[in-house]
Amino acid sequence: MSFGPPPSPSQYTQSTLAVGARKRRRTVLVLGVVLALTATLFAGGWALWSLTGGEDSAQAAAAQQPPDAIRETVETVPKTPEGELAVGWTEELKEGRTASTKGTWVSGSIAAKSFADVIRGMEIGTAEQKWETRFAGPLCAVTRHVSVDGRTAVAVPGKRPAKSGRAKGKSGRAKGKKDPQPRTPCDRLAVVDIDTGKKLWEKPLPAEGGGSTDVNVTMTRGTVVATWGRGSAAYDMTTGKRLWSDVKVRSCTDVGFAGGRGLLALQTCGDSADPRFRVQKVSPRTGKTEWTYRVAEGINSVYLASSEPPVIAVSTGEEGTIEYLHSLDDRGRHRATITLTDRRYVHNCDETFSAEVERCSGVVVGRRQLYVATEPRDMFEAGLSKKKPNEIVAFDLRTGKAVRTFDAKPDRPMYPVRMSGDKVIAYRESAGTALSSMVRLDPVTGKERLLLILPDSSDRPSMDMFADDFDIVYERGTVVFGKKEAQRQTGEQDEGPKVSLMDGYRSSG
Repeated sequence: MSFGPPPSPSQYTQSTLAVGARKRRRTVLVLGVVLALTATLFAGGWALWSLTGGEDSAQAAAAQQPPDAIRETVETVPKTPEGELAVGWTEELKEGRTASTKGTWVSGSIAAKSFADVIRGMEIGTAEQKWETRFAGPLCAVTRHVSVDGRTAVAVPGKRPAKSGRAKGKSGRAKGKKDPQPRTPCDRLAVVDIDTGKKLWEKPLPAEGGGSTDVNVTMTRGTVVATWGRGSAAYDMTTGKRLWSDVKVRSCTDVGFAGGRGLLALQTCGDSADPRFRVQKVSPRTGKTEWTYRVAEGINSVYLASSEPPVIAVSTGEEGTIEYLHSLDDRGRHRATITLTDRRYVHNCDETFSAEVERCSGVVVGRRQLYVATEPRDMFEAGLSKKKPNEIVAFDLRTGKAVRTFDAKPDRPMYPVRMSGDKVIAYRESAGTALSSMVRLDPVTGKERLLLILPDSSDRPSMDMFADDFDIVYERGTVVFGKKEAQRQTGEQDEGPKVSLMDGYRSSG
């Protein structure tokens, strides 16, 4: 089909050109209106996300995380809140023995737990053992962080440890409780795939760190970092290649790191009897310092509650009880102080027998607020002892002020577990006929959503057990309780030789 020859330039008259110019102006005008409307809708959508909690946006952001980023799962509400036993592990333990069981992880269909020198992966739903990974000696350091594709890191000794004795305090005197940590050099770092149990790599720490027993391990995107008190080193998460190390003798030394979205280092400077502390943001791939925050004088203990946004916990007393939380901005400048006085809050920063600085499991930090539970208070009514409900308090990171409280139910304290997007997942204790449960709290509306009702169990942890005894991991609708230490007292013949290390629950729907 022919439409005739193309018009020649001479056929375009001034009126035709004018019409074309008017069309172009209309096109530009329409395009401008469309762009303005798009910008308005985008701004409105962003404002709506901020006001309504932005769960869809948070889910999208979590879904777009690269494989080697630290996992930030946004949970969905299950079809039914009635829960059922999904996974468990009991292990034989000799009478009078104690074993370190630090480390509880969940990824995909697997719940993994350590027991002395082994990590075992159990299938969620069947409780069948799917894999087992052994090391030369008991795990001496772990990280709670898991990458998007299911990797985590542990520190282990390169040889079998000598028999452990009684732990020594700062004064050098033996304490009454046996130390579950193996007293042997923790000189190797390994990365394990939780889904398959495959040991992706295992590398020796620098020779300068080979004699240490107090090792920290953490992870941030693409990087695993270990610290041993006299130095630190970083490794590529995928290949195990050492990226950098710092083993030089300096006036300030690394105590430990906090990972996750970023990487913070805690350092001590000067005399060990009267140390000065500072916190640094560190580039994970190069080890270079991006900013330094100098902690005020008179501080006795410092812990890293969050790397991004940066939150540190400090104590001024010799007992090490945390009294303040300080939030910092993205340049390392002080933003606000949150006061935790009178032992009223359950922060869990001062855990026993731990060299970690990244703990404070009772402090859950979001992008704008942090959340911490208050202690339940004993009450006596009509001759009966009962606990007054506690609450979870939300503090604004910019001002340090309490902006919302979530009240617990009578005799059923709540404890924040982790963030899920911009909402908070919490565990609530059982009481009487009321069963333990997992709930989701909305900081914007103040509303609570039931996620999971747990079956009755005598082993369910209470709030006063969290600091030293249990890990709680909630991932993809499954909650797993893992003991940090397995112990069988002398004379416990009636209980049998087996102790529970881990149990987990999911929706029965």
